[in-house]
Amino acid sequence: MKNLSLSIKINFFIIITFYIFALLADILAPYTPFESNSKRIAYSPPIHIRFNFKDKFYFKRFELKINHDELERDFIESKQKCHINLFKLDNKIRLLYSPDCPKEMNFFGTDRLGRDYFSRLLYGLRPSLFSAILGIIISFPFGVILGTISGYFKGLTDRILMRIVELILSFPSFYMLIILAGLLPPKISNFDRLMLITMILSFIGWAGLARIVRGQVLSISEREFVKSAELAAVPKWKIIIREIIPQLSTYLIINLMLSFPVYILGETALSFLGLGINQPDPSLGNLLAEGRDINNLFLRPYLGIIPILILILITAACNNLSDAFRNIFDIKAN
Repeated sequence: MKNLSLSIKINFFIIITFYIFALLADILAPYTPFESNSKRIAYSPPIHIRFNFKDKFYFKRFELKINHDELERDFIESKQKCHINLFKLDNKIRLLYSPDCPKEMNFFGTDRLGRDYFSRLLYGLRPSLFSAILGIIISFPFGVILGTISGYFKGLTDRILMRIVELILSFPSFYMLIILAGLLPPKISNFDRLMLITMILSFIGWAGLARIVRGQVLSISEREFVKSAELAAVPKWKIIIREIIPQLSTYLIINLMLSFPVYILGETALSFLGLGINQPDPSLGNLLAEGRDINNLFLRPYLGIIPILILILITAACNNLSDAFRNIFDIKAN
């Protein structure tokens, strides 16, 4: 039991940490995600942070040297030390800044337009992570309510709702997602596009949840405590809320954890394919798309590896949480 509790804490910490990064991107990011300065160099490498007791944390800025004979770019560290300080209050609050080299503090380097990749990564967490929350808020109540109604009232209501569910589930979900996303108006803002994509993900996601909830409600509705409530003439809506819904709590918590990465990966996949968040706004999907460029794969692999590691960590944390909760409920049941 102690190991399960530790696992829950660790995985919750991983997920909450990424959400904190997304929420506080305005403070944690040293630059805006769109800021491209003439002093910045396209695809500048990540800076090397050093520490000593005299200078504290510092780095050395890169200078670009062009080899005209071989037509290659070389980045060479200069001798200038650029100190990293905490808390800068100008037109906004910044946690990290460098007064010596205000435009060269690129922890993960820069992208093809000279924009700070670390800043874009922090801001890019927002659409991917918050689409999961919004998608679950929409699809979960919808799926639970319709699944419960279908399983409890049975008859014609059950047949109609299940035919709708089967119709939605009969289409391959990913291809259906691509088709629906491809029908979005091309000139809408990225915020509106994110909202519509989340609605599409929720439309696809509620059907599977409703079918499983319906099956569990069919079983629960035959138990003695439900029959006793019906014989006592308890209103049906009270039976559903007080007797049936609490019995679904174990499954709903586990399914909630498993649904988080589904929505995150869905939004990321659409942005990766160019059907979701478009440049210049960042998201994990279009950052990953930039990293797949053949030159970046060999020369700057971190551009693609970092978003992939974030997705792996979030997905693994959610799956581990669902396993931990399942084991806890099994122990309590026994």
